Amino acid sequence: MEIVVNEWLLDYLRPDAEKSHNKLAVRFIENWVRGCYRVVIRKQSPFSKKLFDYMKQSEPSPSMHRPFSKLHKLLFRDSDKTLIVDEPDIKGLPEYLKVKTPGDDKYLVELSYSGTARVIVTTDTRLKDALQDEPHIKIYLLEEFLRENLPNS
Repeated sequence: MEIVVNEWLLDYLRPDAEKSHNKLAVRFIENWVRGCYRVVIRKQSPFSKKLFDYMKQSEPSPSMHRPFSKLHKLLFRDSDKTLIVDEPDIKGLPEYLKVKTPGDDKYLVELSYSGTARVIVTTDTRLKDALQDEPHIKIYLLEEFLRENLPNS
């Protein structure tokens, strides 16, 4: 299964994140590493920018930098775990999807719509609500995804 994630993954890995959020992110990553799914990211995106910003901000502290450095290796150096999509490979959304999709989430939906990754894992209920009736894209909230797709992990 190929899935698109947004910035929740980065925010949940921050050292100042709630412990429950950090545990969810770790569970997600552990299953990803075990090969349960492949993450799809857009090379130029708010997600990539935030990852690089967090890596730079955390450099002075090795304990803070470590999770982002490990995630960076998974995302950008392991093609078995991650598919990176470049801008020329991004398809435009049909007009009805453009209208339904919240503005700051368009990049996720475009990414999902551009390939086989028709699954988006988010913590954004607004995005899920907006696209819940869309037959070609499945939107999971993080806890829902973990419960339904990784029940025994």
